[in-house]
Amino acid sequence: MAAVLEAEGLARAFNGVQALDGVDLRVEPGDMIALVGPNGAGKTTLLNVLTGQQVPDRGRVTIAGRDVSSRAPSHRARWPAVRTYQNAGMFLRLTAVDNVAVAAVSRGQSHRAAVKVAWEVLARLGMDPMGGERADRLSGGQKKLVDFARTLVVSDAQVALLDEPTAGVNPALSEILAVQIRKRQEEGMAFVIVSHDLPWVFELCPRVMVLAQGQRLMVGTPEEVTNDPRVIDAYLA
Repeated sequence: MAAVLEAEGLARAFNGVQALDGVDLRVEPGDMIALVGPNGAGKTTLLNVLTGQQVPDRGRVTIAGRDVSSRAPSHRARWPAVRTYQNAGMFLRLTAVDNVAVAAVSRGQSHRAAVKVAWEVLARLGMDPMGGERADRLSGGQKKLVDFARTLVVSDAQVALLDEPTAGVNPALSEILAVQIRKRQEEGMAFVIVSHDLPWVFELCPRVMVLAQGQRLMVGTPEEVTNDPRVIDAYLA
């Protein structure tokens, strides 16, 4: 099966510190991959390189078979990958629903159609009561859900990279989030999920990749990862 996203030998250093060192990742349609590791392991840097926020020092990134290693995020905007951030970026003076609709408009939908689908997505996430609120009045957890909602309105997306999607989100909404992720996965969308909420992400993802000191330590099932001495040492180091 062809990969929707693939990284080969990615390396990136900052002021002499090796944030990524030869990392490989292959994502096929419908994959659900947890990306875990201790603080400073390189998880967010990997997402940044995959989405063009940072250019790799070496290695290659392909999305839907196209080499995008040196492409800026603006050149990838219409390619089938979407992303959320640890700190959700919002248009603070726009409402929650308009923040979601912007993502659909950027992929060519009319404003009217984009707003309609934005309301539908917010309702599925239990966020429709807040849809008319300005983003600067939302809590941190609510902003995270709005950020995730933007991935759901991009109908042509094949892979979503989620960076700490449950941080600051209450447990009930985290479960709604998991349900929506599973629904999109059943439709063929792939997910790579960075999370420190290991019980949540291990319940969701059958495959786990562990990073430590910028390197891929191992790939396995949640049970294999949990019981691997190397992983335990990496978290305790």
